[in-house]
Amino acid sequence: MNQSPKLRGNIGYFQFLSLGFGTMIGSAWVILLGDWLGKAGPGGAVLGFLSGALIVMTIGACYAELTALLPEAGSEFIYAHRVYGRGVAFTVGWFLILYLVSVTVFEAIALAWISEMLVPAWKSTTFYSAFGSSITAQMLLVGIGGALAIFALNFIGTQIAVVSHSILTYGFLFIVLCILSMLLLHGRLEHVQPLFATTNGKPWWWGTFGIFAFCAYALNGFQAIPQAIEERSSHTNLRTIGIVIIASVAAAAAFYCLVVIAASLAMPWRALVREPLPMIAAAATLSHGAAVVQVLLIATAMSLIKAWNGVFMMAVRLMVAMARTGYIPAAFARLHPRHGSPAAALAFIVSLNIAGIFAGKAAIEPITDMCAMVLTLTYIMCCLTVLRLRSRGGAAPFPLPGGSAFAWVGLIGSTAMSVVAFLSPFWQRDGLPLEWQLLGAWGMIGVAVFLWGLRHAAPK
Repeated sequence: MNQSPKLRGNIGYFQFLSLGFGTMIGSAWVILLGDWLGKAGPGGAVLGFLSGALIVMTIGACYAELTALLPEAGSEFIYAHRVYGRGVAFTVGWFLILYLVSVTVFEAIALAWISEMLVPAWKSTTFYSAFGSSITAQMLLVGIGGALAIFALNFIGTQIAVVSHSILTYGFLFIVLCILSMLLLHGRLEHVQPLFATTNGKPWWWGTFGIFAFCAYALNGFQAIPQAIEERSSHTNLRTIGIVIIASVAAAAAFYCLVVIAASLAMPWRALVREPLPMIAAAATLSHGAAVVQVLLIATAMSLIKAWNGVFMMAVRLMVAMARTGYIPAAFARLHPRHGSPAAALAFIVSLNIAGIFAGKAAIEPITDMCAMVLTLTYIMCCLTVLRLRSRGGAAPFPLPGGSAFAWVGLIGSTAMSVVAFLSPFWQRDGLPLEWQLLGAWGMIGVAVFLWGLRHAAPK
């Protein structure tokens, strides 16, 4: 590492928990619920999330051990840099940037979608079309405006961004848990029958496997904690933060299962599948349904913004770590003299975020599939890293519960997730999937950047 100044912050335990949980829970529970139910039924969907959660919790435990050993911004990139060297580290960092920027695009497009439902009268005519999806001026205004607002929040300083994130997370959780409780109380058991079935004519267990693999994306976001570990307060200790990482994954998995069960009790789940936003349709069945729907849409917008902010923070910190170690220009690691924020990295990420918004709604499914592909590979790398470091001896402030056996469980589980994630786009579409095309194009750009780094900035 060079002598670039450390990022400044004062993040405590409850803020770390909100970073992890709040970044994991974005808008997928509203937008993709019908897809989960249609592929596996309520029982199959819950089974997929529970099995995926067990694997991601073991992976989270591996991250917790690595975070305690290497408490620096950069997370997976730093682990690869320290253990495997330049080639692997650059590949990990480069594709994680693609993943993180893709998620910011997902959240921007989803926020515009939710805003159209909140204020239908504001919906404008089609501006142009992309990938068969209409793009409106409203969508661009909401997406670009949100990206600029998150940029400004993070530019002012980490503490303000983290406090805002915590307020949104705990406020959202209170509102949505109240609505889910009402759905549970007023639901009917016959609505969830049959528990294991599909609406697409395929075996339900295919859908369960798909949801299991999707957990690599759905339960991703706990990495916001290790990404911000450098900015922890003096009162936090690394062992407790390891527990917070695992707890955030468990809490997110429980939330997804609760959403599936509550919505399926509210109305027959086969009918929910036909709705464009099934969670909204379920909320409409409650007394004063129109008002409940408005509240739920506002809570969803809160959820989107907090997840968007968390992923944005992760992307910026990854760029700072790559710049510090000489993989990309050093300017991305420089801090603003007044606010202490990495201004150049912030500007670069917000620029990519805004550019991606122009792809529109049709990009949402390929984005989630591609993100799962990238994430499963980083999970494999982190589990292997724990096993490799353990073979060298030495104790970590947060030793992995269950020892190396847990790391092996995480490795086998993440490998299974990876196989499904990489093959599932071929099951769904003919020809070379868009996900693979995006990965290939980004990889070719990465080769040019990597060669530039070899010539101009050897790592320190």
